[in-house]
Amino acid sequence: MSNSIRALLSRTLIYFVLTSGAVVMAFPFYWMIATSMKSPQEAQQAAPIWFPERTIPHNWFVAARLGQEGGNYLWGGFKGGSSVTLHLAVSDPTAGKPRARIPKPPAAFSDPRSDATHITYSRDSTGWNVTFKNSSTKDFNSLPVILYVPKKCGKISPRLPADAIRSHGNYWRLEWVNIAPGLLGYIFHNYRAAWRAAPFARYFFVSFLTAGLQVLGGILFATMAAFAFARIRFPGRDTLFMLFVATMMIPGEVLLIPNYILLAKLGWLDTFYALIVPWLASVFGIFLLRQFFLSLPQDLFDAARIDGASHWGMLWRIAFPLAVPGLVTYGIFAFLGAYNALLWPLIVTQSPEMRTIQVGLQAFIGEAGSDYGQLMAASTMAIMPIIIGYFFAQRHFIQGIARSGIK
Repeated sequence: MSNSIRALLSRTLIYFVLTSGAVVMAFPFYWMIATSMKSPQEAQQAAPIWFPERTIPHNWFVAARLGQEGGNYLWGGFKGGSSVTLHLAVSDPTAGKPRARIPKPPAAFSDPRSDATHITYSRDSTGWNVTFKNSSTKDFNSLPVILYVPKKCGKISPRLPADAIRSHGNYWRLEWVNIAPGLLGYIFHNYRAAWRAAPFARYFFVSFLTAGLQVLGGILFATMAAFAFARIRFPGRDTLFMLFVATMMIPGEVLLIPNYILLAKLGWLDTFYALIVPWLASVFGIFLLRQFFLSLPQDLFDAARIDGASHWGMLWRIAFPLAVPGLVTYGIFAFLGAYNALLWPLIVTQSPEMRTIQVGLQAFIGEAGSDYGQLMAASTMAIMPIIIGYFFAQRHFIQGIARSGIK
C-alpha cells in the first residue's frame, strides 16, 4: 500500500471518528430542540419520536392556511367574523357524524370564545368539513377544539394532525390546542406557551444582571490579585498563593449554611446583594489570570520600571491590555457559573421577582407531572444566550486556555 493511500485512509478515519463524536455530543441538544416542538402526548410516548408533527413541512403549510383563515397566517388567531374550516378525512363518512366543542377553562360557567363560536358540519366524498365561525366582533388569540369522531368511521386523517388522540367510549377524541395556529404559532407553540407560563422576561433580567455584575466584579478583583501574585515580590507570596489555591478543595456545599447565616444577619436575603456579593472573589479566576500574567515577557515590565511606572501603572497599561484572551476566558467561566447557578439562588431568594432563569424552569415541574414540551422550550431559550455568546468569544477563549497553561 502506497504512502498516499495510507495517508488518505488515515485522514478518512480521523474525520470519521471526529464526525461521530460530534454527532454523539450534539444529540442531546437535538433531542432538547425536538422535544420542545412536541405536543404533550408526543413528549410522553414510550417509543421515541424523532420528528414531531410540528417539524414536518407539510403541516407548516396547513397551519399557515388555517391561520390565514383565522386572520393571521404567521401567528394565527380567531378574529371576529372569521371562519376556519377543518377537513377530517375518514374511511366511511356515512358511518357517523363528528361532534366538536370549544373547551372552557376549568370551573368556568361560560367562556366568551366558546359562546361566540358557531360550529357547522358538511359532508363530502372523503370525509367531513367542520367549520368554526366567530359570530362576535371580538378577536381571540387561539381556538382550542375537541372533536369526537365515531370509531366506526374507520381510519381518521385530519387536515391538521391532532395534538392528542384518546379513546372515548365509541368515539375517538381528538384535541387541538389551537385549530388556527398560523405558521410560526404552530412551530413555536411551546415557546410562546412557556414564555407566558412564567415571568421569563424578569427571570432573564435577573440572571443577566447578576451574572454580568459577578463577571465585572470578579475580573476587577481577580486581575489585581493575580497581578500581585505574578509580578509583585513580597514575603510569603508563594505560600499565600498556595493557601488560596487550597481553598478550591473545599466543596461549595460546606459553605452554604455559613454564608446563608451571614447574609441573614446582614439582611441581604432575597436581594441582589445575596446573588452577587458572595461570588465577586474567585480563586479560580486569580489562578487563571496569574498563569496568564506569568506568560507575559518580563522585558515589558523591566522597561516600564525603568521609565518610572508603578505597579498600578504596569497593571492597567501593560498587563491588562495584553490579557484580553485570559480575561475573556475567565469571563466565560464566571458567566456560565453565575448564569447556570440553581442551588444558591433557590436558597437565598423567595419572591418571584428575584428568581433566576434556572430557578424559573421549575415552573414546568409539578406534582401532577411535567410538561416536557414547554420545559424543553424554556430550556432552549435559557441556553441560547450561552451558545451565541460562545460563538462570538470562542477565539479569545481558545487563546486564553492555550496561554494560561491549563491542560
